Amino acid sequence: MTKAIFEQTYKITSLHINTNKELSLYGLLGFLQDIASEHSRVLDFGYESMKAKGIFWVLVRQKLNIEQWPQWHDKITIKTWTLPIKSFYASREFEIYLNDQKIGACATTWMILDSKTRKPKEVSKEALPLHPRTDYRLAFSANKIKLPEDLKLANTLTVRNSDLDMNHHVNNVKYSQWILDTIPIALHKEFDIKTFEINFVAETFLNDTMECYHNISTDKTTTNEYFFKGKNTTHNKMAFVAKIKI
Repeated sequence: MTKAIFEQTYKITSLHINTNKELSLYGLLGFLQDIASEHSRVLDFGYESMKAKGIFWVLVRQKLNIEQWPQWHDKITIKTWTLPIKSFYASREFEIYLNDQKIGACATTWMILDSKTRKPKEVSKEALPLHPRTDYRLAFSANKIKLPEDLKLANTLTVRNSDLDMNHHVNNVKYSQWILDTIPIALHKEFDIKTFEINFVAETFLNDTMECYHNISTDKTTTNEYFFKGKNTTHNKMAFVAKIKI
């Protein structure tokens, strides 16, 4: 294993599964967040190193393609690497393996925020030991999501203490749980997610009120794409937009 490529193996326990006894979306996203954090720490641009510089990483865009969802008690191996940086943006990619077979991949885009001003800083100007991979990249990237116009209000919630991470804003994995909570339980049992995409538009903080919208209908439909958005009504800002393909 080189500095450019980092890998870890994860056992899927009862804490990581959904009602179908499969690895849940938020369980997998949690694994991806964990290995990204560990690789960054090993390369000395993790949370503590960044904190000392007065900066921190935020996830901007994410696209996950998954061909097969692992089951309870399975073990998966995840490989991750960074790509050459572009101005304000850094890219990190992942591949997911079950029994030595590739079952999924994920592309992500990150930015650096100033800890005091919460404003972006140019990644290319920071002296970070990224060790980017230059011999390979995924065939897809995380792009901007274009929403349809027919989204309707599905849920309203208030940000709680347990939604926050060490940067004192809502953790990126929590948004996937908010999205899944808007989907009727019957649909959870009927389909497997093939693609999950999300764009994080603005930070969300403790006690903010969030309106979650989607275009899911109770009528039978032939569509295999569902769209979501979250509006922070406390600050009148869009917080996220997302898309699920089944």
